[in-house]
Parts: sequence; structure tokens; C-alpha cells
Amino acid sequence: MSRIAITAFSGWNDAGEAATGVVEHLLEVWPSRPVGAVDAEEFIDFQVNRPEISTTEEGLRVVDWPDTRLHLITPPRGPEIVAVIGPEPSLRWKRFCDEVLEQLQALDVSSVVSLGALLADSPHSRPLPVSSEVEPVPAQRVENSEQYSGPIGVPTILARRTASAGLRTTSIWVQVPHYVSQNSSPKAVLGLVREVQELISAPIPVGELVEDAEAWERGVDELARTDEDVAEYVRRLERAQDAAELPEASGDAIAKEFEQFLRRRRETD
Repeated sequence: MSRIAITAFSGWNDAGEAATGVVEHLLEVWPSRPVGAVDAEEFIDFQVNRPEISTTEEGLRVVDWPDTRLHLITPPRGPEIVAVIGPEPSLRWKRFCDEVLEQLQALDVSSVVSLGALLADSPHSRPLPVSSEVEPVPAQRVENSEQYSGPIGVPTILARRTASAGLRTTSIWVQVPHYVSQNSSPKAVLGLVREVQELISAPIPVGELVEDAEAWERGVDELARTDEDVAEYVRRLERAQDAAELPEASGDAIAKEFEQFLRRRRETD
């Protein structure tokens, strides 16, 4: 059975640490083992992502380099998952993506789930918007004129590279409220996990993640209560999102509503 890859990179594409939070959650709830890495030496600016030194349980001093690491995760059923996690590279994105792709192909990966999180005007008190779409190959015409145009990160570059190599690639992004972006957002992690669940067969345990998301929301509620400016801003965002989610007054919708009105009138006559 071919494997599924799930990729996440910290930094600009990881608002609220949501994308990397999904991979870290999967590594916690299911057995895993390291199966590969992309050495940071050629791709990382060590003044941006510095190596760290620590002491092991055996008393040894070791340096941990900010490499991109690949882990093989084994769910209780369904295909194995190759998790790709690391900092967004500072240099040579094309070569970096080629190295990741080469390792994914060697590990018999047939599909890729690319995760990302962006800052947005989304209220924390509503379900955080999550978008999911199959990545088109570079030569494929895209009919949707509302597609995003602007700066991109390495998740987009890698997703286009894997799609062009014939791997079915799905990009999933969650919107994180920009006014609480300083800390990790378990609610955003949970939103991504639920979308990933649609693509894999094994149920992902989410118990503690649900509790953490609820605690996070209560904490932000408390913040809003102590600052009237923040509270009013959140209320405006809530009203805007609620209005945007109202059914459109299309011709079909109006006709259906009118038919229901006539039916109710006949029933009361």
C-alpha cells in the first residue's frame, strides 16, 4: 500500500504554529520512527533558525541542527504516513523541494497533504475557516478567477513540485485570528486535523486537543472582556463573518422560498 505524506514548515506559513502542530500531534498519538532528513547546511540561515545545544539523559552535550526531518507514522489502519517537518528554508527553495520530493518517492509516497496557516481577520469565537483544494499541475488551466495572487512560501512551491511529479497533492490552510497570533492556537490545529481526517482512514485521537482548543478560546474571551477595544473589534468580525455566511439571495433560493410560502398559505386556507 502506497504512503501518504503530510508536510508542514514553521515560520511565515505557520500562523499560530497550526501546521507544525498537526504533525507534532500525529507524532504523539501514533507510533513513528525517523526515515530521512534534509540537511540544513545548504538551505537554512542559521542566524534566523539557530542550532540548539542540550544535555541528554546520559549527560552528553549535543547540538540539534534545524534540519527538515521525515518520520514514518504507523496508524492503526490504512496507509502509513510520511511526516515532513522543519523550518521554512531561507535559501535554494528549488533544490530543497527536489530533495524532499526525491525522498518521498523513495519512500513510495503517492499522495501529499500540504499544510499551512495564515493570519486573517477571523474571530476566535467562530469556527476558524479552513480551505482545502487539490493542487493543479503547473500547466493546468485554472478557471477560478478569485484564486489568490501574491507572495507565497515553500509549502506552495513544494506542493506544485509534487503535483507536477504526478503525486496527488492537496493543500489545506487554516485562518488564524491575527490579534492572538503570538501564541500557538490549538483551535487552528484542531481545524486542520479535522480536515486531514477526511483524507486518511484511521480515526485521529483528538481528546486533549479538543480540551486545549476550548481552553484557548476561553482565554481569548477573557482577554476580550478586559479590553473594550478588542471586544468591539471581535464583535465586528463576528458580525462580518455571520453576514458572509448567510445564504445568497439567488433566483433559485428566492423561488424555493416563494414556493414554501405558497404551500404554507394553502395549508392554512
